[in-house]
Amino acid sequence: MNAVAEVRTSARVPECDIRRTGLLPEHVTEFRRQGVLAVRGLLTPEELADVQQAGKALIDRAWSTRPIDDHVWTLEPHLPDAAPVRIEYVVDKARPIALLAGHPLLLRIMEQLVGPNFIPTWDSLVFKTLAGAPRLAWHRDAGLYTDAVGVTGMGRVIDAGIYLDPAPDDNCVWCIPESNYWDGERLTATAERLNASEWDTTGAVPAVMQAGDVLLHNILTLHGAPAVVGKQRRVVYFEYRPAEVEWELGPHTEDYIGIKQQVLRSCIEMRAADRRFGDEEPFDYRPAESLRRWVDRPELTTLRVPHEEYWRW
Repeated sequence: MNAVAEVRTSARVPECDIRRTGLLPEHVTEFRRQGVLAVRGLLTPEELADVQQAGKALIDRAWSTRPIDDHVWTLEPHLPDAAPVRIEYVVDKARPIALLAGHPLLLRIMEQLVGPNFIPTWDSLVFKTLAGAPRLAWHRDAGLYTDAVGVTGMGRVIDAGIYLDPAPDDNCVWCIPESNYWDGERLTATAERLNASEWDTTGAVPAVMQAGDVLLHNILTLHGAPAVVGKQRRVVYFEYRPAEVEWELGPHTEDYIGIKQQVLRSCIEMRAADRRFGDEEPFDYRPAESLRRWVDRPELTTLRVPHEEYWRW
């Protein structure tokens, strides 16, 4: 039985052992078709430990200082039952996450799937602490374009979730394969039906993950997660988009492209200069000459690039 058949009969998301095989054409085909791919074993144990510690420090700081800016809470943070669930712009907040953003294997995957003109857009830490987290309702991450499926159905706008903890069946994201090609009417009807009960997985498959794995999903793939209490799940999310789509359609302004290219190049250079990664071949970022918008830009003073300052619409 071939690998694709095994994926289908096991009712799991398709997967790739990135250090053993690399990203093969059949992996690309499954991702394009199903809208999701589990990449196994991206992080070494040493790098995983560094990013886990960075994530813990960010979450501990959120609990102790209860900030509003760049943080999402279940309730207003001053309320006693409020719990933090998301922190934005984490590349700027923790060096190990900035180093992770320059990971050559991850960036080669993005070059293959998004194209050589890819830029990073969102960078976030999304987590469930032992205090618990509510259900993540069934949703798409975005449908910003007039013809969303035409622009992104094949999977050139991608969320990459790097898992810092295991995610078993009862504490993982569930996805509906091939929903990245659904029109808005079918998407809305299905999401409303599934969200009408506390937790309905009809037609979905679990994305069971281990710490150090990466879950790639097309932003149009319908997905959700159950409510949990007493279980932890921390995921660093990086989103990537083609610069030419941003240039022509948005959602960000043209200036945003050059700035985020600078952020990416800084993370690559930072990683290349770190002796712990001396055996790696750094990623060679080579977008089209016409889209190298970092040229002649002033040097960065921060890796935090607020979306609202560059939102086109």
